[in-house]
Amino acid sequence: MDRGKEMLYDTHIKMYPPSRKEPISQRITSNSPSRPVPYPVEDTQQPMSPIPLQSTHNLQSGRSTPSSDGRSKVMTPTNSRYDQPFTFQSPPSQGRSTESLKNARSDTNYTNNNSSVDTFQSASDVSKAALPPPPYVETDDMETPQILQEKMYRKPSDYAELADRKSQKRSSSEKDLTPKRDLSQYSDIAIKFHKVYEATINDSPNFTAEVQMEWCETLLQFAFIEEFIANYNINGDKLKRTLSAAEMLKNQKIILEHALKVLTKLITLQHGPALYLMATLYSHQPYLDVKIQQVIARNDSKALDYYSRAAALDVSEACYRAGVCYEYKRGTPADLNGMRCMQKAIHFYEKGALDCDNIACMYKLGMLCLQGVKDAKQRSLLNQDVKVAMSWFSRAIRRDEKVGSAPDPKSQDSTAGGAKKADRVSPQAMYELAKLYEFDGLAPALQESLTNAGVSRNTTKALQYYHRCATGYSYALAQWRLGQCYEFGQLNLGVAANKSIAWYAQAATAKPRGNPMAMMSLSGWYLTGATNVLKPNNNEAFKWARKASQASEGKLARAEYAIGFFYENGVGCTADPNAAREHYQKAAQAGHRKAHDRLQNMLAQWNGG
Repeated sequence: MDRGKEMLYDTHIKMYPPSRKEPISQRITSNSPSRPVPYPVEDTQQPMSPIPLQSTHNLQSGRSTPSSDGRSKVMTPTNSRYDQPFTFQSPPSQGRSTESLKNARSDTNYTNNNSSVDTFQSASDVSKAALPPPPYVETDDMETPQILQEKMYRKPSDYAELADRKSQKRSSSEKDLTPKRDLSQYSDIAIKFHKVYEATINDSPNFTAEVQMEWCETLLQFAFIEEFIANYNINGDKLKRTLSAAEMLKNQKIILEHALKVLTKLITLQHGPALYLMATLYSHQPYLDVKIQQVIARNDSKALDYYSRAAALDVSEACYRAGVCYEYKRGTPADLNGMRCMQKAIHFYEKGALDCDNIACMYKLGMLCLQGVKDAKQRSLLNQDVKVAMSWFSRAIRRDEKVGSAPDPKSQDSTAGGAKKADRVSPQAMYELAKLYEFDGLAPALQESLTNAGVSRNTTKALQYYHRCATGYSYALAQWRLGQCYEFGQLNLGVAANKSIAWYAQAATAKPRGNPMAMMSLSGWYLTGATNVLKPNNNEAFKWARKASQASEGKLARAEYAIGFFYENGVGCTADPNAAREHYQKAAQAGHRKAHDRLQNMLAQWNGG
C-alpha cells in the first residue's frame, strides 16, 4: 500500500468509534477522547515485542441460544476446561514498563476467510500443569488417587458418607461463588473491577455471552492500569503489599492471557462482538484503551478475516471496518485487484447501511456516489449520482431532531447497543451537506452535476448545517468553517473578529489533536491582532504555526511556509536560515508557489554573498 492510501486508511478506520457502551477505562477518567476528525493526518503505530501467539484447530464449536432476559446464553463446548494451563518461568527483567513483554516472536500465519479460531498460549514455556486462572475454578467429580487406593478397604456404608461430603463441598462451593469482601479500602477502579468480577462469577454456570464479553473487555483494560496490577489480582483481591516490577509483569500476563482465553471461547461460540474485538486487536485499532501492540503482532489479513466474519453476523461496526479495509486494500489477498476490492467495500458498506443502520456506512456510500467509482480504464463501477449521495447523507443525520436546534447535552437517549444520540448522527455527513448547499467552494464538475440534478445554492441551509454540526456535535471542520465565515463575512454573516477567533480556538483545541487549519488561522490572528479583541503577539503566532505543523505531520503546506517565513525573518523566534530553508522546501514540495519563490530568493542571496 502506498503512503497516501495508508494514511487515509488509518484516518478512516478510526473515524467512527463502535456504538457500544463506553469502555471502562474511559468511564474511569473524566476527559475521555472525542471522535477523531477525518482531515488527512497519519497516526500509525509500530508493533512492539508481541507475545507469541500459537494457532490451534481443535476447539469444539458451540452454539448460542437466547435466554429469558433476551441475552445470549452460550452453550459450553464439550471440553469445558480451557485448552491449556498457565505456568510462568523465572520472573522477567526488572522495570515497571509493559515494554518488558519481550522474548517475543510474532505469529506470522495468515488466516483465510472462515478460518479456524486462534487460541493463545502462555508467553512462557509450560513446565508443569497448573489450574486455569480464576474465577473459573475447576470442579472435578472424579475420584482422587488417594480414594482409588483406599477403595478396596471401604464398606458400602462409606460410599454414602463420601457422597454426602462431596455434596456438601459442592453446595459450599456454590454458596461461595461471590464471596463478600470489605471494599472500604478498595480504590474506585478496583470497585469497578470487582462489580464486573462478581457478575462474571454469578454467570459462570451459564456463560452468558454479554456478561463474559464485558469480563473480557474489563480484563484487557485493567491489565494496563498500573495502579490496579500493582495492588490487586485477577480475582479482585486486594494484595497485602504493592507488587514489585517483576511481580506486576507476571500479574499482567495472567490477566491478559485469561482475557484472551475468554475471548477465544466466545469466538469459538461465534459471538459477533468477540469476533469484532479480535479484529480490532489484530489491526491495532482497538476501541478499548489498551496497548495491544505490546501483546499481539499486527496482522491485517487476520483483522480483515475477523471483520468479515463479524459483519456476516450483523455486527454494525464490523461492516464499516471491513469496507474500509477493502477500499484501501489493507489485508486483502494479493490476487484481488482494485476493482474487485472496491466491489467488496461497497458490499460491506451497503450491508452496514441497510441491514445494520450504520451511519458510517451511509456516509461512505454518500461520498462514493458523490464522485462515482471508476477503474484505471475509466470503466464505471458506481455511477455518480448526487441525488443518491445527498439521500445517503440525509439518512445518516435523520435522527437529528431539527436542523439548527442544539441537543440536550444531558440526554442519555441511546440505542440497544448503548450509543448516545450523538453517536447515531454522522457529523461528517452533515458537514458534506453543508458544503453542497454552500455550492461555491465545490469543483466545477460537481457544481454542474448538482445543477443538472436541480440542487441550487442555499446559504441558509448551509449555515444551519455548519452551525448544527459545530455546536451539537463539536465537529472541528465545521467549527473552523464558521471561523472563516466570521473572519471574511461569508454566508451572509457579518465580519466579527471575536466570533471568528472563538470558533478557531474551539477547532484548534479539539480532541484528540485539534484541526491544523484552525491553528494556522489562529496564528494569523495573533500575527495581525484584532482591534479591541486580540493584541498582536508574534510568539503566539509562531507557536500556533508550529502546532499546526506538528498536528499535520508536516503535510500542511501553508503551515510549513509560515514557519519558514518566521524563521527567515526572526518573527516570534530566533532567525534561523537553515530552518527556514527546510520548511520552505517542505512547502514547495507540497506545491506552495510562494515557498518555491522564497527558496529561489534565498539561493540567489547566498550565491551573491
